[in-house]
Amino acid sequence: MAERNAGEDSSLIGSFVSWGSDWLGYAQNQINSFIGFDQLEVVNPESEGAERGASAGNSDDERQQLWSSFQQYVGMDITSLVTVPVWIMEPFSVLQRMAEIMEYTEILDRANACEDRLQRLALVAAFGVTPYGSSERPWKPFNPILGETFQLQCGNGVRFLSEQVSHHPPIGAAHAENRNFVYDIIAAPKSKFLGNSVEIYPQGRTRIRLKRTGEVFSLVPPTSKACNVVVGGIWIDSFGTLTVVNVSTGDKAALEFTPCGWFGAGRYEYEGHVTDGSTGAKALRVFGKWNSHCSVERLEDGSAESSGQAERLWTCAEKPADDVYSRTHFCLKCNTCSGAAEPLASDSRRRSDIAFLNKGDSTAAGTWKYDLEEMQRAERREREKRGDTWEPRWFRRVSSGDPELTVHPWEYSLKEVPHWEWTGDFDNWGGPARVSNEDSVLGQGFSPWQYPELHGKA
Repeated sequence: MAERNAGEDSSLIGSFVSWGSDWLGYAQNQINSFIGFDQLEVVNPESEGAERGASAGNSDDERQQLWSSFQQYVGMDITSLVTVPVWIMEPFSVLQRMAEIMEYTEILDRANACEDRLQRLALVAAFGVTPYGSSERPWKPFNPILGETFQLQCGNGVRFLSEQVSHHPPIGAAHAENRNFVYDIIAAPKSKFLGNSVEIYPQGRTRIRLKRTGEVFSLVPPTSKACNVVVGGIWIDSFGTLTVVNVSTGDKAALEFTPCGWFGAGRYEYEGHVTDGSTGAKALRVFGKWNSHCSVERLEDGSAESSGQAERLWTCAEKPADDVYSRTHFCLKCNTCSGAAEPLASDSRRRSDIAFLNKGDSTAAGTWKYDLEEMQRAERREREKRGDTWEPRWFRRVSSGDPELTVHPWEYSLKEVPHWEWTGDFDNWGGPARVSNEDSVLGQGFSPWQYPELHGKA
């Protein structure tokens, strides 16, 4: 049957999807309701039921149309190959999503103050789990424009800035710090469209340095998957190994994320150990559910026997109950700027498409999204015409021969993930003025352009 279907033409596939979505969609909805996935149903933000939340709408027709367009990409990386419609997007950019890990930076503050080096590693590993507390949103964020940035100031003096440093392939770089830690990430994600699901491979390079001890931690995350993108209720799963290594000591944390089984078996669960680099013994057990919490307990004498006394390292904050896009409170704050420093002209919040979608006007959002993409293409043509190059403002690319650069065996290679180094100065990242009127910023004055004279007001 599989071989015969592979040879069918697109019209037959379209008919099969149309026929199959009725009964399979019904069955999936019943299962979704039974195991609690029904709230992740995708809706069209323009539909009458959108305001009632993500479980209230019906986007079967739009999803079948999307399948007709996407079926040629089965088995391919669609990270930058295809343009997706606004109705499956959230009013948030990829750069803003990168900033969501900043919600729980107090864990790194605690790690910096901790005297036990293995407990420090467990805390850094818990910090690595925290982004998954907001990862269940099935909406796609906006791809950043080349040169786009997002800046953020949050608890305990944390300052964060991300920048889109490459368009093809899409790569973002970010830097954050306060008096306790320094955080750097290069994000070069890949994806594979599998027909009714999309696997997301979070290729990148994450380094965290604790300032008191000088220790550097390297983090490699697991794979995520958007399931039922064509038929059934869309939901997100994460599976594989979250690896965190203390480069300075050789201590290692390896947390196994359990893939969701039938009827939700193993849903959200992960478990692993902190291993002492000097002895090879498992010293701590780290476990929990990636959408809710992380706990740690000490093992007796390096054995598998638990002490029976678990300590909670992280608890996910309660989420708003009535947000259409299932965003967290922290996520919602990332789309505001009242009382904050004046954002750069290249900041994601100034994008008109994101601002209009946030107001519920997906028609205007779609128009602006197309216009901004056309402006980006015009920039590329102008660069080629002039023979110019483009350079990021806040990061510089580091070559493989740079003596300061070390890529560890467990990390992605430089071929897979080129390296960019933070060169910015937070003291000069924007004007000192505080924003008193958000309407003068949100959707206004977006300009990441190398040749601003080519464009009208964005």
